[in-house]
Amino acid sequence: MASIASYSAQLQNLIKEIHQNDIGKDKTDEVLESMLQLVEKVQPATINKPENKSDRALLESSAVSLWNLAVARKTQGLYSAHTNARYCDNPGMAESSLLLATECLEKLRKLLVDRIGGGGETSANKKRKLEVEKDMFKVLAYRAEASCAQGQQEEALNLIKTAKEMLHVLPKEGGFLSMLAYNFGVDCYRREQYEHSITWLRESFQTGKDQTSVGGKNQARTLRLLANAYLDWDAEQYWQKALNAVGLANAEHLHPAGLYLKVKILLLGETQDDRLKSALEDVYRHVDLSIELGLNAIKLLIQHKKPSLAVDGFKQLEQRYKHTPELGKIYAQHLEMLLLERETEEAKMLVEECIQDHHTGQPLDMGVRKTFHVMIWEQAAVAFESKDFPASLEWYNFSLSLFGPNERNDKNVSKLHRNRASCYIGMQNYEKAKSAMDEAEICESKSPFTSFLTFKVALLQGNDEKAIEALVKMSEEISAMKDMDAVQGLICLAAQISFEKSNQNIAVRALESLVAHSSHIQQVMTALRCLTRLRLSFLAKEDKNRKDVTAVISYLKTAYSKLDDLNQKIQLGNMKEVEGDTRTMLNSEATWFMKIAWNLSLQCNDSSSDMHDLFLLCSKFGQLCIIDMANLVRQKTCMLMAAAAGLQMARETKDLAEKRVSLKMVLDYIQDCRDICDKITENRIRDTGTKSKDSTAVLLILYEFEAKAGLGEEDLDTVLAKALALPNSDSKTFETIAALSMEPPSENRSISIRALKVAVKKHIQSDPINYNKLSKIFHSLIQLSLQCGLSVDPNSIEEAYSYFVEVQDLISNKARQEYPEMEVLWLMTKAWNCGIHLYSAGKFTDAERWCSLSMGLLKHLTSMKLGYETQMTTVYAEVLARIDSGKAKGRFEE
Repeated sequence: MASIASYSAQLQNLIKEIHQNDIGKDKTDEVLESMLQLVEKVQPATINKPENKSDRALLESSAVSLWNLAVARKTQGLYSAHTNARYCDNPGMAESSLLLATECLEKLRKLLVDRIGGGGETSANKKRKLEVEKDMFKVLAYRAEASCAQGQQEEALNLIKTAKEMLHVLPKEGGFLSMLAYNFGVDCYRREQYEHSITWLRESFQTGKDQTSVGGKNQARTLRLLANAYLDWDAEQYWQKALNAVGLANAEHLHPAGLYLKVKILLLGETQDDRLKSALEDVYRHVDLSIELGLNAIKLLIQHKKPSLAVDGFKQLEQRYKHTPELGKIYAQHLEMLLLERETEEAKMLVEECIQDHHTGQPLDMGVRKTFHVMIWEQAAVAFESKDFPASLEWYNFSLSLFGPNERNDKNVSKLHRNRASCYIGMQNYEKAKSAMDEAEICESKSPFTSFLTFKVALLQGNDEKAIEALVKMSEEISAMKDMDAVQGLICLAAQISFEKSNQNIAVRALESLVAHSSHIQQVMTALRCLTRLRLSFLAKEDKNRKDVTAVISYLKTAYSKLDDLNQKIQLGNMKEVEGDTRTMLNSEATWFMKIAWNLSLQCNDSSSDMHDLFLLCSKFGQLCIIDMANLVRQKTCMLMAAAAGLQMARETKDLAEKRVSLKMVLDYIQDCRDICDKITENRIRDTGTKSKDSTAVLLILYEFEAKAGLGEEDLDTVLAKALALPNSDSKTFETIAALSMEPPSENRSISIRALKVAVKKHIQSDPINYNKLSKIFHSLIQLSLQCGLSVDPNSIEEAYSYFVEVQDLISNKARQEYPEMEVLWLMTKAWNCGIHLYSAGKFTDAERWCSLSMGLLKHLTSMKLGYETQMTTVYAEVLARIDSGKAKGRFEE
């Protein structure tokens, strides 16, 4: 182990290093850290050994040098906060040092006593002994402070008592010791260690007795804190001790705080009012009483249900401060008490008195007036909530009276007039409400709250023009407000009031304004729902107007735009704030509007354009919803219906450009619908392993054919091929294609005939055969074949003849009596006329075939056979004769 001399030498070197002027704070901290490590290695027992006397002297020298250096550096601010803290906030280390100092001082005192006892009592020795006593006293005080800091209260108290025993030698230190005990009491009080605090404060008081340096003021202060410590510890148990303590305090020095504390303590016990009143008199009469303390005393009385004493206190204070600015504070607290006790009439009288004084030489300062306004408005609000509008108006008028003429433009005055207007509205006095709102507009013209109440008054007066004007102004003022939600809420309220007053037109304007200006998506959706319902209620009336349908469609378009924008933000992750479950809200809103679009579209049979828009919107809303099978089926139907409506729009318009636009849209819808159908098929195969039977494909081909035919496109054969490839197409499909192909601008006879032939085949393959429908197809097929005329296209003649032969065979072998007789008659007549026409043209062989065909059909007539048989047989014989003779003449047409 290193010797004391070695430690001392190292310390000396470190001290010299600190003495260098160029050493910085960081370096100083490093050197001091090294010193601390050295000091901690020194053992006190080793230092006190006799053989280490010289080394101890060297160590003490180092300590003195370090102390002097520390003081110098501290005063110059050369130590960092961290370094200072290493020395200043370590009571444990201080205690070790102080114990060492105590031990040294005890030995020094014994040495001096021995000297004096040995006959060496000189003035120098006595002086040295006194200095040692002073040092011992300080060390005891410091040790007490260190013990108290470590929570060793009993040890600290014993040290103080030991130091107290030295006061006969050091009588002037009594004040210091009293103050030290007081400080310990304050520290314990702050840490809520009330029992220890009481002990120290009592010790401080006892020590300070007869100490002129302490004085009555300090003693009274100690006793007041002692009383508070008793109260905070256990007021119920120790209130009498607290009262005794404050009594001693007031005896030592009569201070307003002590008198107030006495009142406070008396209120805790069952004290007679006479005694309490006497204590209060002492408070109110004290020359140094502050207004705050006087009012606090009255507050205590109010808290302890002593209203009569409180009123007496107000009177005394009002009298004392009658001509001072403090009077307003007294009035304010007096008013507060009256309102608390529900002494409404007395409160009103006090307010009237204050207002009168305010305007006649006793003005209330701004702070007091603000307090008055707050309390008055609270009373007005309470009365308004209970629908006591006259009382509420009276309170608001009191508040208005406290404003001076130069405060007319104050925003609070505007709010005050608005509140007054609300009271008049509640009283149904709309003219006075309008006057109040005129005043509010003068004070604050650009306020949405002012505009709202102006709107409300105008609405109640039936002035729709003024109401709309105020509504527009309110909407324009939204962007200037920081609290936009509050203003938008006003517009919602405006709409609600309009509904309540059955003024639906104004309600619509209010809601439309909200939709246009609100940034709150849920609020906008709610407004659009209300608007939609409202317009739909108009449609339910007998005098429904098409503009209501147009309006609903515009609302639906706006709703889709808002929801689509929200959906894109969610998809991109740009939502800064998610209000609840945004995705759930989006799905719910889209589903609601989708149903509205669907139901309304079904009611728009008289307007293909409206039906088109609604089905298209229905599909778009569906795309925002949760995608499941039901949703896909709904979207498919919507696109199919939108395509159908688009075709109808094309049929109805006379504008060729518009027609082409509609037909091109239809082709887009058809492709979208097919894509959705593919998804449905994929899902069905995945879930069930089978395809579903769906007529959608047939309709899409028909719509595609009509659209392309209308556009004059040349790939109609491709569409017909698609129809032929369908597994579930019927004859009606091809009949429709045949009819469409003959409409301008297409007029494609070839495709029409092909389609009709397929239709015939489909009918013949069916079981049973519908001969009524089949006969009509044959009728169309023959008519179409003969359109070019008998002399123009010989091929068409042969084609038509083949159809006649086919139908005759069908009638003879299958249909028998089921084929419609009128159609048999038409076929017979048509064939006969063709034969005669060919006969007239000199084509005798062909003529004979056609006439023979007609005679064959004649056999299948029943009721009408007699009317034709005789004549046709005669003519047919003549035709044959002339054909044979080659001398055919004349014209024989039926």
